[in-house]
Amino acid sequence: MAYRPPAKVSEYIGERGLAKVALNGNKSKAKVVIVETGKEFVVSVKDCSKEVQEYIKSGEFVVSMSNDGDKIYSMYPYNGMFEGKVAKFSSKKDQPPAPLTKIGQNQQGQTYSYLFFVVMIEIASGEFKGMQVPLFLRYNFEAYDVEVRGETKKATRYNKTIEKSKHTAFLDEFMEVAGIWDAGAIPFSDNVLPKLEQRALRAAKTFKFIVKKGFLDTFYQETSIPEPVKEETKDEFGATFDADDLTDDPTEDNTEDKFE
Repeated sequence: MAYRPPAKVSEYIGERGLAKVALNGNKSKAKVVIVETGKEFVVSVKDCSKEVQEYIKSGEFVVSMSNDGDKIYSMYPYNGMFEGKVAKFSSKKDQPPAPLTKIGQNQQGQTYSYLFFVVMIEIASGEFKGMQVPLFLRYNFEAYDVEVRGETKKATRYNKTIEKSKHTAFLDEFMEVAGIWDAGAIPFSDNVLPKLEQRALRAAKTFKFIVKKGFLDTFYQETSIPEPVKEETKDEFGATFDADDLTDDPTEDNTEDKFE
């Protein structure tokens, strides 16, 4: 059976969905009409988040609002092709990112659940620069044994095959474009997300992506002539490790568990 780490349940309450946004003449107020329900809200721009104040504009966007509909927390395009980068892994205030639990029911009435996490991808160029698109990914990780200088350590791998699991394949695409695997193997812990976020922010890679109907759907790379690849130094077991990974004991109670 695959390892199942502790998880928290999403607690977001508020208006969210495709909306038509219209600014008034001096851009001090915005009218928001939720397309699905027809609900209308008028918000003061100065009451919105600082980020929204900087990029808010008229048009059709996916919006997240307060429960009362008096503030816009975020907005991003419903469709399009963009260039972006990892801004952060979603988490509660002053807490590290942690997996969330999704509970659903299939057509036969059977209940199922899975773990996922959310990465905020910031649009890095163009008219929508600064807007952040949520990327929903399955938390498909488990531990496996790897030998490091004669000792057995726990490293992280996918718990489903890329060939048979579309969710794992999508997760792997993100890990690649964000540069998370560039530094080699990742030590396993009860929650590997803080380590993934640390690596993504350190790599600071930009990449292209497509949003379809409000969801980040595809990563893509423009055709180019590849540069010569320098051969990576590997240990005798075929695993590579960055300097940070080789400092701490992963058995310690530490959000950045690392190999010795």
